[in-house]
Amino acid sequence: MVIKERRQRQELRGGILAAAREIASSEGWRAVTMRKIAGIIEYSPPVIYEYFDSKEDLLLELVREGYAGQLRAIEKARNSSEDPEEALLAMARAWCRFAFESPDLYQVMYGLGGVSFPVTELKKEGEKIAGTTAGVLEEILVKNGKETDDVWARVTLAWGTFHGLVSLAMARRLRGGSEEAENLTDRAARDFLSAWLAA
Repeated sequence: MVIKERRQRQELRGGILAAAREIASSEGWRAVTMRKIAGIIEYSPPVIYEYFDSKEDLLLELVREGYAGQLRAIEKARNSSEDPEEALLAMARAWCRFAFESPDLYQVMYGLGGVSFPVTELKKEGEKIAGTTAGVLEEILVKNGKETDDVWARVTLAWGTFHGLVSLAMARRLRGGSEEAENLTDRAARDFLSAWLAA
């Protein structure tokens, strides 16, 4: 009986998170309210508060979910090739692909689409992604006899560029939309690599 109840609670918790994402996907994150979520899952709003103390608490859980998903995508791309340069390019593409396959999660992770709340306690989640990227970049630089003292600055530069392209596409500021953002991300990654190895 205890196992069954635990499973039911997990399913309801998952349903609450899925409902929030459903609303965000169709109406944007500003439209997400506990009342609307309750309507979708067909429970009264107080039931939701048994699982999440506030809307912010719910959003933070989705941020964690998003970072975990993005990290899995980045790590899978990292393991797709033994050549670190090819792996890095695959990681750039994976970054973009994750954003456009899960736009609602990407927006809540990076404060887009009307999401606004402090996520300083989740800084470590983003650093895991950056750390994986930094490891590959350092491997590339060492392999090519280059200095590695500014690896983190280079990762931040690449991260900012990829995120900027994704954000522009999500704001409908790129004519080619997500496809153009993916192409430009790949081009930027290649240009960065060429410049770093030529320096």
